Parts: sequence; structure tokens; C-alpha cells
Amino acid sequence: MKNLKKDNSSLSLSFRFNKKIQNITKKFLNKKIKIKKDIYRFCLNGSKNDKLHQMIIFQTKNYVGEIKKHPFKDKSYHLLKGKQLVTIYDNKGKIKKKIIMNKDNFFLWIEKNTYHNNLTLNNKSIHVETISGPFDKKSDRKYLK
Repeated sequence: MKNLKKDNSSLSLSFRFNKKIQNITKKFLNKKIKIKKDIYRFCLNGSKNDKLHQMIIFQTKNYVGEIKKHPFKDKSYHLLKGKQLVTIYDNKGKIKKKIIMNKDNFFLWIEKNTYHNNLTLNNKSIHVETISGPFDKKSDRKYLK
């Protein structure tokens, strides 16, 4: 893939762009949606040390992520394609709120220290995730046990 390099430090299949300025087109999204993985991402930030992290995330209905929170960072989801269910949990795993994201309800802000997960409700969805950096694997993400 031209202008992209694989990021081997990520848990899921991830790529980073080689150029500083990115112009993302529908053609790019439609071409990349054909990758045969349950989740993969294209990172718009140059490295995990950048102050702002933005990722275009492709997710299938087969992907079930763990319930997690970001103790010190707010996060936003911007749905580009498809339909997702975002579930908010309390500290004991009890569901507090369910939010359906679709073409009419396409943006969601999640406050720091909020347990959540997101599931794709159709075959594939695409969303942009934004969170402040740099990324610290040990402190930036906590999973509900």
C-alpha cells in the first residue's frame, strides 16, 4: 500500500501514513474496507509519541472488544459508515447507557474514566477515534475485570 507502513507495535493490524498531510477520500475508504480482518486501523498521527492521536478504524460485526476506559483522557468517536452500538458501564460492569451510532447520530464524546465498548451492528463500520497522546500502554487503558 503506497504511502503506508505497517505498525508492528499495535495489538491489531495497523498502518501509519508516510506523509504529514493526508487527504482521505471515499475511494480510499471503499478500497480499504475490503481487507479481511475483524479490526484494523489507519493512524493519522506519525507515532505513538504525538500529542494527538487520530485513527480511522474499520471494524466488522465479528469483532468484540473488551470493556475498557481511559483513566486520564477524553475520547471521541466519529462514525463515517455503518452502524455501531456503544455501551457505557459502571465500575462493576453494569450497563448504564446504550447509544446507537448511525448516519443521524454520528458523533460521540466519551469522558475520561468511563468504561465503554463499541460493537458494529451491520457487516462493517468505519469510525474515526480521537484521543490525546502520547500513548502509554501501561496507564492509558484499563480493562474491566
